[in-house]
Amino acid sequence: MRELLKIAHLIMIAMASGLTLSQYIALRASVGRETEAGLDLLRRTLCDIATFTVVFVWITGAMLFWSRLGTNGPGVNAWFHAKIAFVLLFTLAHVVLRSKSRLRRDEGDGKAVRRQSERWASIAWLMSLLAICFAVVSFG
Repeated sequence: MRELLKIAHLIMIAMASGLTLSQYIALRASVGRETEAGLDLLRRTLCDIATFTVVFVWITGAMLFWSRLGTNGPGVNAWFHAKIAFVLLFTLAHVVLRSKSRLRRDEGDGKAVRRQSERWASIAWLMSLLAICFAVVSFG
């Protein structure tokens, strides 16, 4: 039960933080711009921040793994491997989403590319939630 509470708590903190940051960026991007230009700036800014976050997840994850290897505590378990798999899938979904964003800009905002981008954004979000769940369980 405690693990489920930790999972829910970390997911809500991550969501609240992300939504608050998105709201701030949306407000800043919309100042003095046409609607579509402001939305394009918002999308690009959020993608840049997400890319930084993905890199930071890998760096901090490697540091946590390294710090755990030097202790006499339990080594990595199956939950840890599941977490790594979901972080890999999250990273892959983010890379595909970035490439779709570039394609959408080059093609002039095609409807099909936008739908694919939405799908990949949903996949990235789901994979990040599952990675949080498995991180809580694996690191205890």
